[in-house]
Amino acid sequence: MSRDEQMAKAGRFVLGLMEGLEAQSFEAEMQADPALAAMVGKLAKTMQALDDTAEPAAIPKRMWDKIETRIAALPQEAPVAAGNVVAFDRAGGKPRRTVSPWRFAAMAATAVLALGLGYLAGARLAAPPEPVAFAVLLNESDAMPGAIVQAYADDSVMLRPLRGFDVPDGKILQVWTLPDRETGPVSLGTLSRQAATRLQGPDLPLPHEGQLYEITLEPSPGSPTGRPTGPILVKGYARFSPSS
Repeated sequence: MSRDEQMAKAGRFVLGLMEGLEAQSFEAEMQADPALAAMVGKLAKTMQALDDTAEPAAIPKRMWDKIETRIAALPQEAPVAAGNVVAFDRAGGKPRRTVSPWRFAAMAATAVLALGLGYLAGARLAAPPEPVAFAVLLNESDAMPGAIVQAYADDSVMLRPLRGFDVPDGKILQVWTLPDRETGPVSLGTLSRQAATRLQGPDLPLPHEGQLYEITLEPSPGSPTGRPTGPILVKGYARFSPSS
């Protein structure tokens, strides 16, 4: 498995996109590969930077009433059977079943994402559309994640920076994708601020496995040629979401 593939899997795991046998298999891979486990731990820690990019938002009036009403309308889980209760050892007081440290890190990072992105403060209670693909964009110099791209079926992308980029005066960050060699690189938009941002791209085919995404540093207000001209800051390749 290449480093890009490992990072893509690590990103899915930390974002909580892995479930069941796939998650168990990946946990087994981490147990056998300390370097992979370290990568996942470092990525989970890096994800906390998303919390710093979230802008405060006022909670709409009656939001909690609406949430309670919606929860009450959902199917309720059956009571937990006695046989499913986790027993504790009398001597040490430790549970006989434990959550793996990587799963705990993933759960913690997912909680940070949910809080930092203000899911409960959103104006809509309807579930947001699922992305059809995502890409973890890496810095080539240190192979560390710099941003996550989530691509949607309506030609929009959500870009979530994981680190701060040095943007000199007169320069701007521009996001690109490469649908195919014939079309060449296509601009998805520019970033006016280094925070989670949704960009509406042009009409393109649905992303395909391995499609390139990258961020370059361009002259403000954007590339003068319509093609990347500045240095590539981070890049990565699309992976399909499990539900797509």
